[in-house]
Amino acid sequence: MQSNRALDDNPIVELSKRLPLRDRTSSRSQYSPSPQRSLKKDDGQSKLNDQQQLFSDEDSNPVLLHRWHHQFSILSTCAFPNKGLLFCGTQDHLILVFDMDTFERKFILKGHTGSVLCLTKSSDGKFLFSGGSDSLVKVWDVVEMKETHTIYSLSDIGDIFSLAWSNSLNLLFIGCQNASILFVHLNTVPKTDPNKLPVNRFDKFFDSKGPTGATTISPSYQKVLEVRSRLIEVPSSNILPYAHNGFIYTMKFFDENILISGAGDGKAKIWRVSFQGLSLLKQLDNDDSILSLTIYEQFLYCGLSKGSLKVWDLNTSQQLLTCHDLDDDDIFGVASSKSYIFKSVKGEVYKWKFGSNIEVSWNAHEDLILSMEIYEKDGKAYLVTGGNDHSVAIWDIDDEVNSKNHLRRSSIITYDNDSMLSTLDDLVSFKTVSKKPELFIDESRRCANYLIDLLKKFGADSELIPVEDGNPIVYGCFKGHSADKTKVPPRILWYGHYDVIEAEENSGWRTDPFKMVANDGYLFARGVSDNKGPTLAAIYSVAELLHSNQLESDIIFLIEGEEECGSYGFQEAINKNTALIGHIDWILLSNSYWLDESTPCLNYGLRGVISANVEVSSDNPDRHSGVDGGVSREPTIDLIKLLSKLIDDEGKVLIPNFYDPIKPLTSMEEKLYDDIVKKAKINIDRPTLLSKWKYPSLTVHKIDVSGPGNSTIIPQSAKGSLSIRIVPEQNLQETKKQFIKHLEDSFKNIRSDNHLTIKLIHEAEPWLSNPSNDAFQILRQEVINEWNLEPLYIREGGSIPSVRFLEKILDAPAAQIPCGQSTDNAHLNNEKLRVTNLYALRRILQNTFKKLPKRS
Repeated sequence: MQSNRALDDNPIVELSKRLPLRDRTSSRSQYSPSPQRSLKKDDGQSKLNDQQQLFSDEDSNPVLLHRWHHQFSILSTCAFPNKGLLFCGTQDHLILVFDMDTFERKFILKGHTGSVLCLTKSSDGKFLFSGGSDSLVKVWDVVEMKETHTIYSLSDIGDIFSLAWSNSLNLLFIGCQNASILFVHLNTVPKTDPNKLPVNRFDKFFDSKGPTGATTISPSYQKVLEVRSRLIEVPSSNILPYAHNGFIYTMKFFDENILISGAGDGKAKIWRVSFQGLSLLKQLDNDDSILSLTIYEQFLYCGLSKGSLKVWDLNTSQQLLTCHDLDDDDIFGVASSKSYIFKSVKGEVYKWKFGSNIEVSWNAHEDLILSMEIYEKDGKAYLVTGGNDHSVAIWDIDDEVNSKNHLRRSSIITYDNDSMLSTLDDLVSFKTVSKKPELFIDESRRCANYLIDLLKKFGADSELIPVEDGNPIVYGCFKGHSADKTKVPPRILWYGHYDVIEAEENSGWRTDPFKMVANDGYLFARGVSDNKGPTLAAIYSVAELLHSNQLESDIIFLIEGEEECGSYGFQEAINKNTALIGHIDWILLSNSYWLDESTPCLNYGLRGVISANVEVSSDNPDRHSGVDGGVSREPTIDLIKLLSKLIDDEGKVLIPNFYDPIKPLTSMEEKLYDDIVKKAKINIDRPTLLSKWKYPSLTVHKIDVSGPGNSTIIPQSAKGSLSIRIVPEQNLQETKKQFIKHLEDSFKNIRSDNHLTIKLIHEAEPWLSNPSNDAFQILRQEVINEWNLEPLYIREGGSIPSVRFLEKILDAPAAQIPCGQSTDNAHLNNEKLRVTNLYALRRILQNTFKKLPKRS
């Protein structure tokens, strides 16, 4: 290792070269938004690869507002927008102060005797903190522009690379070259002897003689005896040695009590901060040295050596994605605002939008960019860059980060329907498309945190339950209050989901699918009906009960973010958190629809599903039918023959014992089906209902083949995608076993030399509840009270994977109350929900939550 003192008269070197980097290990990379680029430098004008497309108008390129020049490199910056000042730390131990309105240099602050490597400020904007290669921290009053404190340590800490200030604790945290973190209170009793300053004493490590017998200290390094401020010596008890195994390049506060440090060992360490110091909560392994980091909302962005940018969700400690620069250049600066990420690679700044594979870059400096930050002034956003080309620049990026309306997150707590609609407007604006995490993973995480904040605001204990490789589950618990303290309250679980099916405005939607539109008594947007609207109605119903002291039951919310793509990871996450959920008496949900537009329904059954891919492949490559047609067995023909063995000419499934478990209709079921046929305002008969609800089915969805797809090719492989909808009498495991065996036996009978591969990709158990239990009977009466109609008891042919699972693991029965009408268009274009239905569901649930008893 080498002290930066020896570099004071030379161009600044790449920070990563000061540390022997660890060997890279393989890392999970979900998404790499950096296609091969051919970008030309053009003095701040953005160029784009010919194969890429420009962002839309709202994603316009930054405008260079001003550039200042100096004789030495700009190593650090700190903007004070409330004062209109920009502070810049330089290689030649100065702090330059620029006026961001007149663009004039106003002051030069002198106090360090080495390069000013880092700057930070107090949250009230009154003080600037600077750290340098002289192992000193200086505190500056930015009103009077004078030095107030000099902070030092008796330990040989080397260069100071990072600073972080806790305004609530009045503590300064110092990240050092010797891998330690120091902390100090500014009210510490001052010292009077300047001879103990690092510059005035021999440094055992950094000033030791090398192989040539010379010291590493730079000849230009001048000792300073004059002291112009209070001397603060960091107590030895306030030093955390080897906080990392590498230089501590960067530190940021996540909130007032959580500090995150990044270092050359590749670890992002999360610390709990108190007046007594730091306690390690967890660490995130980034494989390569962390040279820069920034935090926006709950997302941590780590700029690494060798060109990677890793994104983490701090609320779940999950790595979301890795973006890699093809040139393997170190990322010395990273900044984020809204869904945009800015990173510096050599002299260029790259702008990337979360959920897009498009990068825009512009040449910001002629050499390395060593400092980068975003600040806001008068409601507009700006980017500051400082570089090795001896310049600092300000860029107007307001079009990038403020192009979308801010969500309404009022601190005023109200429970009326207007508030619910406003909140629903916010909820649907999150593009929580779980089937496309590479595009919308940030939107889903933001939505989950929005729900967490909402639940907490309404009085619930709430947290995120991590799901491996998936969107987290939102957990919330409203505690009931009973006059009888000895009585154990009923515990009711509400299940819902915040993810949605994909939607594109140009694919048949009359309006933007992620902007709620109210028209003719309906709300239009993706998710209003499935499932954000009904879930929000449940939340508001419970919150109002709690607020009015009428909640006597404990209501637990589990709102998942993967339902639309099969609830992957849900079961494992719930299995790990059964203690958090606790005992449950009843499970309620609303993820279904009426049979028509006017008759309310209660749902008591769902079919399960087994989804599979069946592939037949050949040892031969793709071939030409004119050359090799008829020579050998063709995979596509074999696959068609095989699939034909699954269904007979009458549509009956040919899997052995497939229908054996299915029982005849009971008298109660017959009555329920007859009621539906008589009362539903749609043209439907009993055989159709039985085919959709009572009996299983098998569907072939599509067939894909290898090769270029032209009409002369014999594909090397053919794959069929199919699903089996199973009913409650059937056993899921047994049905899977018989399905696979039937395919394998049938393929053997074909006597083909091709190969068969069967891959099960998704499954869900069927669900059948008892429509005469307490939950259904209370819901029935509340539906009658609300709609003045007897509800229809219905089942569905679709599947909700989590319902039967929750029943089994929580040993509690589930009941479903559909909210929307048959014409809601869930999963289709122009999804809508009638406002009347939303309000009615809220009232029904409010009364149901008050009446559901503890189950004996």
